[in-house]
Amino acid sequence: MATAGLAAVAEPPANIKQVLVERARAMIPVLRERAPVAEEVRRLPDKSVEDFHNAGLFRILQPKRVGGHELDYGCQIDIAAQIGRGCGSSAFVLINLACHHWILGMFPPDAQHDVWGPSTDTLTVTSFTADDSKAQVVDGGYRISGHWKFASGVHFCDWGMFGIRIPREGCPPEYRLLLIPKKDYRVLDNWFSSGLRATGSTDIIIDDAFVPEHRTIVLTDLKGQSTPGSAINPGYLYRLPLYPVLSYNVFSAAIGIARGGIESYIDRARTQIAKLANAKVAEFPTVQLRVAEACAEVDCAELLTRCNADEFNADAKAGRSMTMEQRVRYRRDLSYATMLCTRAVDRVMAVSGANGLAYDSPEQRAFRDIHTLNQNVALMWDVIATPFGRVMLGLDPGDPRL
Repeated sequence: MATAGLAAVAEPPANIKQVLVERARAMIPVLRERAPVAEEVRRLPDKSVEDFHNAGLFRILQPKRVGGHELDYGCQIDIAAQIGRGCGSSAFVLINLACHHWILGMFPPDAQHDVWGPSTDTLTVTSFTADDSKAQVVDGGYRISGHWKFASGVHFCDWGMFGIRIPREGCPPEYRLLLIPKKDYRVLDNWFSSGLRATGSTDIIIDDAFVPEHRTIVLTDLKGQSTPGSAINPGYLYRLPLYPVLSYNVFSAAIGIARGGIESYIDRARTQIAKLANAKVAEFPTVQLRVAEACAEVDCAELLTRCNADEFNADAKAGRSMTMEQRVRYRRDLSYATMLCTRAVDRVMAVSGANGLAYDSPEQRAFRDIHTLNQNVALMWDVIATPFGRVMLGLDPGDPRL
């Protein structure tokens, strides 16, 4: 694994996206083998994270100036569509940690140097939701305490990025993201979930940590304009609005999870004999229909989200601002695409019979993983769809983060 600092950065090959997708595809068999053990220990194996580092997969959205690939946004789908076929938790952690490089690239330059100066391989965990938190403005920065939830992949990170509301005299609180080194937080081993079990999405406790001003960024600075990081990372990626497209990093694993579950079922159904009927399962028209429907749903989900990414990438490169209709539509479509992937897995599970119910079977794992992903607040239809409906009906979206 490379551990060079800022001074040693190699130029990636011109076809790096294709290279990375092939590397991800080659990992499918070994990730599939590791998945049952990863579920039992409730975190990714160290070897998987090492493999992701060595393959350069964490760097897909990292700035080029620090050895990143700085690929077009939406490349997450290309990578997760492969990794998720082997292990859904691996795809979820990989893409989420990779996207934190993108967010860090929008922070002030001194904050980026604090994190990437020692090593450009440094990973950062995030948690934007606190059960309770307290911030105090002090000379040179803030003192922070609180309890944050769902810090996926925290075991492999040296820094944390946490959301908190900062009190302001005579004004409403100001929501900021803050960078904190791992020595200033502690991890609670409390991730016991039915699905995405190996993501290690534990809680984090911070007790009176000092955060200097330069390691913070105001959420309103991330709405789709020049950011504090644009001075050293001029690419369009670091001017994209955070909230409308952040969910790509949660959603992308859905494609791989669904495809992996469907493929596993197809492999078994091709040779399986229905004992009572004494006939090949593959010959049943109902099975053929469910497979066709499931594959079509995942294809539609992937096409929809790719088309949106192509659209906002083109707009951003041309200097066009994202409209409110686009902002709510992109989030709506990510939520809807997740529902399509969930329905696809449900369809094959409905005809999988008792053989598909083994706890460590790939189909059953895909079923648990996709339903867990569908419950993420960034993708829940009842939460995400209403802002789109409001805007279409002439109302404000009802969400100031947009």
